[in-house]
Amino acid sequence: MNDTTTYPQDPFHPDKKGGEFVLFDLEFTAWEGSLERGWSEPWEAREIIQIGAVRVKDDAKLTEVGRLVMLVTPVKNPQLSDYIIALTGIDQDAIDTEGFDFEEALDVFMDFCEGARAILSYSGDPDVLAENCKLHGVKPPKWARFAEISEILGRRAGPEFATSHSNQLPKLVGLEPDGKAHDAMDDSLAILSTLRVLRSRSVL
Repeated sequence: MNDTTTYPQDPFHPDKKGGEFVLFDLEFTAWEGSLERGWSEPWEAREIIQIGAVRVKDDAKLTEVGRLVMLVTPVKNPQLSDYIIALTGIDQDAIDTEGFDFEEALDVFMDFCEGARAILSYSGDPDVLAENCKLHGVKPPKWARFAEISEILGRRAGPEFATSHSNQLPKLVGLEPDGKAHDAMDDSLAILSTLRVLRSRSVL
């Protein structure tokens, strides 16, 4: 992100409630040790390979109104590593046959988000989206609608909510994780199920 990027301070503030928002998660290329290295090798890049998103009404039950999931074809490293295949369950054949070009995928995602007052991520994915826009020479969307909510949940619900993996968030509110970790759709739904419990407890 650049220094001019601004996010909503707290998308759950009472003054901001109403309308609809989108929760999203990304999966992206990685290799053994990428996280520890911070993707610092010259050949490494956090290229998006999957987008998952769920759109909800900002009401008492956070009512779901739509879902989006798609695969995206990486270009810098078009061959997936064994590591990321094992982690996500996304294989090379699926990417080659079902993957969208990044620019097309971004258009579809932003169409899905059209009219939403906020686009929320738990794990810093707006930064990954910005990196991919730069990598592909694509005009980025308006970042003012994006928000990273891990720190917000940490302040509102407890510090452990700021440092979990999105798929493990349900455990913090007494739910069993449902779905597969490192699946962008399942991770988005895990965030939603957690927010629903926090909303029912008047935390959000």
